[in-house]
Amino acid sequence: MIVKKGNKASVLGTYFLFILFSGLAVLPFYDKGVIELKINQFHHPILDIFFANITHLGDGLILIIPIVLFIFHKYCYFALLAFSSLIHLVLVNIAKKWVFHGMPRPVEFFKEVSFYEIPGVQLHHWGSFPSGHTTTAFMLASFFYLVLPKKMKIHSLVIGIAFLVGFSRVYLMQHFLMDIWAGALLGIGSTMIAYFIVLKVFSKKEHQTSIFQKLKGKPST
Repeated sequence: MIVKKGNKASVLGTYFLFILFSGLAVLPFYDKGVIELKINQFHHPILDIFFANITHLGDGLILIIPIVLFIFHKYCYFALLAFSSLIHLVLVNIAKKWVFHGMPRPVEFFKEVSFYEIPGVQLHHWGSFPSGHTTTAFMLASFFYLVLPKKMKIHSLVIGIAFLVGFSRVYLMQHFLMDIWAGALLGIGSTMIAYFIVLKVFSKKEHQTSIFQKLKGKPST
């Protein structure tokens, strides 16, 4: 069942605050683009291939796989992932298209500056803040942290992937560090909001079955 409030959720909240205050302590002291250009100088063909591929693990379409898998597991898990996905997609779209509409990405911001472009990677010009790929990656990492409380190896793997996806967006010159920071916060925050909704609405025993078992009216074995 989903971990009760005050346990894993509080640890997730601690991660949220750590990332929040880490960004507030570092990012204001650097001019926009300085760190990104420094990172851009240290490229390598192997890293180009690695980051160009791992970045796709933050694509919104990747959500289809765990959503389908958890339909066959517990309904409350499926509900948590569905709500997390919906919330993070809404928040990212509101930020990109309304609140921070028209914010330039690195390729537009540095249009008068020469920098290394990863072969085969199409660079986008607008909609920089926040990073949607990073939001998705951290949302999924937070989800797995909540529903698999004893799987520390899986926790380490998914959080590692989330950070790599975030870094890949800077390495590929698709986003600024500020975008990655905001994406990580939105990803964790989306899952936390969804968690309290699901804990309130879907915590009964009847929701511990799969959606197919619910439709058939059969108890979980």
